[in-house]
Amino acid sequence: MGLVNGEKISFEALLYGSLVHSANDAAYTIAENYPGGIENFVAMMNKKAASLNLTDTHFSNPIGFDDDNQYITARDLAKLTKIALQNKIFAKIVSTKSITVSDVTYTYFHPLSNVNELLGKVSGVSGVKTGFTQTAGEVLVSNVKKNDRDVLFIVLKSQDRFGESEKLINWVFENFAWKKIDEVNQATGYQQLEDKPQNYYPPQKQI
Repeated sequence: MGLVNGEKISFEALLYGSLVHSANDAAYTIAENYPGGIENFVAMMNKKAASLNLTDTHFSNPIGFDDDNQYITARDLAKLTKIALQNKIFAKIVSTKSITVSDVTYTYFHPLSNVNELLGKVSGVSGVKTGFTQTAGEVLVSNVKKNDRDVLFIVLKSQDRFGESEKLINWVFENFAWKKIDEVNQATGYQQLEDKPQNYYPPQKQI
């Protein structure tokens, strides 16, 4: 995001820099200023991952650079994103298409544009994050709000993350529908047994 040496800037502005503009200098600045520095910041990242039961995740640096000890699966990315989106500040930031932030003295201004090309282009897309390394390829985590549903899409090691994600989003909403259990029961003729667990339904008779 073009931070200047000696610049004093808020944590919120750095979050916008790292999450909207994918600025490595913003993410590194957050980690460097954490108590104990980068090493402790990464240790706390791994501690948090363990507490969230992200069993196939490990961090070795704060910005996702390629490393044998830096990895995460699509499943863990989905779990982490679902939890993160419950934070209103995070959800607001990742859905921001563009913004200009400044240092605390309004001396330096940083115009930030979202790297996510689907934001504002594909209906319902409300974030979340892009990524790229030589090993991981193009990465995109998308959240789509449509038909009163939030659906997460994870694309890894892509050569066209935006095109592939858009096709995947369109395919899912064109081919799937979500129904409440009672609506399904009425359509199929299932009846719930009073002495069985709530989600237990007897098989239909074969005619």
